[in-house]
Amino acid sequence: MRKIFSFILVCAVALSISFSADAQVKFGIKGGLNLTNLTGDVKQDVKDVFSTYTGFHGGVALNIGLPLGFALQPEVLYTQKGTSLKMDILGKSLTSNIISGAVQVPVGVQWGFKLGPVRPFVQAVPYISFPVSYSLKTSLDGEINREKLESENFQSFDYGAGLGVGIDIWKLQVSAKYNWSFGTWTKESGETVSDIMDNVSKENAKISGFEISLGIFF
Repeated sequence: MRKIFSFILVCAVALSISFSADAQVKFGIKGGLNLTNLTGDVKQDVKDVFSTYTGFHGGVALNIGLPLGFALQPEVLYTQKGTSLKMDILGKSLTSNIISGAVQVPVGVQWGFKLGPVRPFVQAVPYISFPVSYSLKTSLDGEINREKLESENFQSFDYGAGLGVGIDIWKLQVSAKYNWSFGTWTKESGETVSDIMDNVSKENAKISGFEISLGIFF
């Protein structure tokens, strides 16, 4: 499934490059926030322990204008996603952030219409992602500790898709979408990060969430 998904995405990028000779092409830089959480099979008695982690993303993009209000927007981003675990241990507040850093390649398909310098649009955005690092950040009553996690316990490839809306205002682009991961986060044979993670199905543990972006195009 993921090979088919990757092939389709590569074809979309190649198609966008072939269109670029005749289409209106703009280069841009963009960045923003990720609001992600662990999704999948989580036991009910620990479901409330997981909460949203706030990460970031940033990188470069091409916006390729096509006929009939369509546009393609391939991007290369560094993105930080994760989940947060919060609990009380012996009266002390413990927060653990499990964080992944990845190179993500989304290809947005946009449809919108121009109103002078303003262009509102809707978008569907398939993506592939290549995680490059994993880390655990813990805070116990204000004392912070960071450690690198073994990458062999996690998947080295992810894929998914997002749906959302946006608006172009002159050279600025503001967009928001929800990204669904279709892959899995951890390997079935990998060790768990903590006892809490034992309550999550490794066959269906995913990182999904909202992405809010601001870009400028030239």
